[in-house]
Amino acid sequence: MNITLDHNCLIALENNENNAPFIKELLAMHDNKQVIMRVVGIGASEQLSDRTYATNFAEFKTRIAGIGLAHLEILQPIAYWGVTFWDWGIYADDHMVQLERNIHEILFPNREFEYTKFCEKKGLNPHSTEVDRKWRNAKCDALTMWSHIYYGGNTFVTDDTCAFLRETKKPRLITLGAGDILTPAGAVAKVKAALSKHI
Repeated sequence: MNITLDHNCLIALENNENNAPFIKELLAMHDNKQVIMRVVGIGASEQLSDRTYATNFAEFKTRIAGIGLAHLEILQPIAYWGVTFWDWGIYADDHMVQLERNIHEILFPNREFEYTKFCEKKGLNPHSTEVDRKWRNAKCDALTMWSHIYYGGNTFVTDDTCAFLRETKKPRLITLGAGDILTPAGAVAKVKAALSKHI
C-alpha cells in the first residue's frame, strides 16, 4: 500500500490530536516495511498556526523532522510563483496541469483556477506581493491531491471532511486515480485487514 499523508495529518501529529495514534501506527507499519508512506511538499506552503507562512523549504523539513517523519519521501508539487519554493517544485507539462485543473474543479468548483481570473472577480491586484489566502489554500489542497495521484499513491489519508472525504467529491477524485481516500483510522484498519490475509 502506497500511502500519502495530507497536511492535516501533520497538524494532528504536532498537536497530538485524536488521529495522532493512528498516524503513528501507520508510521510504524512504514518502518516495518508493511506500507510505503509519503508526505506532500506543498505542505510547506500551507498557512501555519500563527497565520504566517514558512520562509523557506528547510523550515518544513525541520517541522516534519520534529514529528518523526524526516525519513519519509517528500513529493514535489508543480511550481507556482508566490506559492511554492523555487528549490522545491517541478515544471509542469499540459497533461500535469490538466490533472490539477480536474482536481481543482472537483474540490473548488466555484473558485477560479487561474489567479488572474480570481483576482479579476474579487477586485484584487494580481501583482500584489502576497497571494490571496483563500486562493492559495485551494491551490495547496489541489496540489496535495495532485501529488498523491501523479506520484502513484493508492491510499490518500486525511481527516478533511469538507474537501477530500465529502461524498460529492470523494468518488470523483477516486475516478481521477486517487485509489482510496480514508481517515487515519480507516487506513489502519485497511492495512491490518490486508496483512491478516497474508498471515
